Amino acid sequence: MFLSYYANLVKQIDTSLKEFMYKNAVAIDKNDFLQFYYDEIERFLFSGGKRVRPILMVTSGAAVNPAINENGIIKVALSLELLHNASLIHDDIMDNAETRRGKKAFHKVLTLYSKQNYSDTIQNHEDFGVSMGILGGDFAYNMAYNAIHVNEFPPETVLKASLEFNEGFFKVVRGVIIETDLMGRFNVSEKDYLTMVEGKTAALFNAATKMGAILANATESQIDNLGFFGKNAGIAFQIVDDIIGSFGNAKKTGKPIDSDIKEGKKTLLLIKALEFADDSERETLEGIVGNRDVSNNDVESVREIFRTTGALKYSKSKAEELYKSSLQYLEKAEPALDQKYMQYLREIAKKGVNRDN
Repeated sequence: MFLSYYANLVKQIDTSLKEFMYKNAVAIDKNDFLQFYYDEIERFLFSGGKRVRPILMVTSGAAVNPAINENGIIKVALSLELLHNASLIHDDIMDNAETRRGKKAFHKVLTLYSKQNYSDTIQNHEDFGVSMGILGGDFAYNMAYNAIHVNEFPPETVLKASLEFNEGFFKVVRGVIIETDLMGRFNVSEKDYLTMVEGKTAALFNAATKMGAILANATESQIDNLGFFGKNAGIAFQIVDDIIGSFGNAKKTGKPIDSDIKEGKKTLLLIKALEFADDSERETLEGIVGNRDVSNNDVESVREIFRTTGALKYSKSKAEELYKSSLQYLEKAEPALDQKYMQYLREIAKKGVNRDN
């Protein structure tokens, strides 16, 4: 029953997103390049993705009020999907990523466009791709703000939800700033990591659940506890994402499974491996992690240290701990949440930690 609920909601979200994009396409005004650019943003939005953030918002709203205006809350939920995708476009530029979801990263598509349409003597193609990528993320951010403002809910409710959106946006940016700082050093603690992830990933899970509750006219107890549920589920989700980033299947994830190691990302895996490692293992880690030119054998040696030090086991255990912690908050909400939709929220959190892509 949950799987059919989830699949049906994904279809509804995709339909609403297509309608939203079509309405916004009017602004293109028959400019050929703008049309190409807009089409590429739309392609990126529909290139994959789990739609977990809008699904969390809709399900949280229904958990408070099963009779909530579903069409209206789905429209608002597009804001978080657009914000999430905007952040991915910018992330790929910062990481100099070639692919996203098994296809060319957005800025790389624009780099290729430049090579095919502009002279080498006039245009620096890489700079063009990066510039257009930055603007692409900004474009999606702008659309995210527009998506919030719907007529299905009272203006004061929409305003309260939009303030939560703004707070989530701020925390995401803060988290990415912290992450960028952490990438430049090895003396990173688990607390540093959790602070970073609370912003980078969990902030939008937190915003999704709280915005859904707000649109359903929830009590403060329901808003706060759904928010805590979202935050903890989001941190668990990211820890699992980091594990998949080093041990997953590239065909399923759509991105190389050596990129986190080569880029020097401070995952919980790496932090605990450095903490548990002996001198020889630590020397190996510090000599390989963050070096984009290392071999496949070097990357595999890092994975083996993740295993043998117990860092992989610890990370899995931490994700499970946070997942179970998130569920406790659902029970604390007053008045009690709707049983059916509360169970769906449990399943969404479970799906976030029991996955391979």
